[in-house]
Amino acid sequence: MSALNLTWNVLILFAFMLAYVQSLSVPLDVEEKCLAENNATRPELSAKIDQANAEGHLENVEMKYMCYVRCAAAEMNILDANGHIDIEQFQKLEHLRGQNIAVLNECSQVNNLEKDLCIYSFKMLLCLIQNFVTTEYLNITPGRQ
Repeated sequence: MSALNLTWNVLILFAFMLAYVQSLSVPLDVEEKCLAENNATRPELSAKIDQANAEGHLENVEMKYMCYVRCAAAEMNILDANGHIDIEQFQKLEHLRGQNIAVLNECSQVNNLEKDLCIYSFKMLLCLIQNFVTTEYLNITPGRQ
């Protein structure tokens, strides 16, 4: 898998519903595995991410969708031994800089107290969707300069 493809795969995992990257996907084998493990479909997952992002809470999101995000992150090797985002790995993989490094660190600090790793992963996803500076991110992604 090329560095560009891996970058886009991680981006879609953590910024799934941003208009700029809606057509991208998690690697097919990871997607199939995690959807099957969580008895979910991609359209359902997309709708739940949209809903949680719009509503600003997780009350209407079933655990299977939260656990899908955790499964995909684990399969893509971007979690540390505690099941939290490996900040250094994610930063290197995504070539983050500037404000987006600060966003990643802030989202991590805010959500690291969450004990349930599925809820943690979903909250991290929403935090990154809501706070990443997408234009900065897209401008520094390899192959996008």
